[in-house]
Parts: sequence; structure tokens; C-alpha cells
Amino acid sequence: MAQRAGAHHVGLPRRPGGRQPLSGAGLGSGQPADLVPPPGQNELIAYGPLLSDDGTTWLGTALLVRAPDPDAARAVLTPDRYAGIEVHDWAFGGRR
Repeated sequence: MAQRAGAHHVGLPRRPGGRQPLSGAGLGSGQPADLVPPPGQNELIAYGPLLSDDGTTWLGTALLVRAPDPDAARAVLTPDRYAGIEVHDWAFGGRR
């Protein structure tokens, strides 16, 4: 199976209780939102702003989180600050 550059990571096992890795991105404009991970999110694997190529304009926020479902993953971000929040199943090594 081909591997995307930068997508490889040592796999983390799925935890009991149906929590699975989910990737998400909130695409926004205007003033930056959710620059700091919310407290109590011990299931976050990765989190941070999406910036323009020159690093000066905030475009949104990306996250990789263990959550029971896509709605729980979306709830990590402030919904009214984004034009949309996409969430996808994730397997280390690439999106499925």
C-alpha cells in the first residue's frame, strides 16, 4: 500500500468503549478561533491552526482526536466560528 508523505505514525491501538481516531478540520475566516486546545480534552492526539502558505492568515483549525463518533469530534471546535467542520475516520498511515 502506498504511503503519503508526512502521514506515517506509529499506530495507536483502538481503546475500549468505541473511541476511534478521527481527523477533523474546521475551515474559517476572519479572526482566529480555537487557537488553544480546550481543557479536559485528554483524547486529543494532534491539534493546531491551519495557516496560509505565508503563515500570516488563519484558515481554520485541524485536529486528530479519539472520539466515539464524528459529532463528539466536531464538538471540540467552536461550531459558529467555521464555515464547516469536516470529520473523517482515521487510521495511522492515512485517511480511510
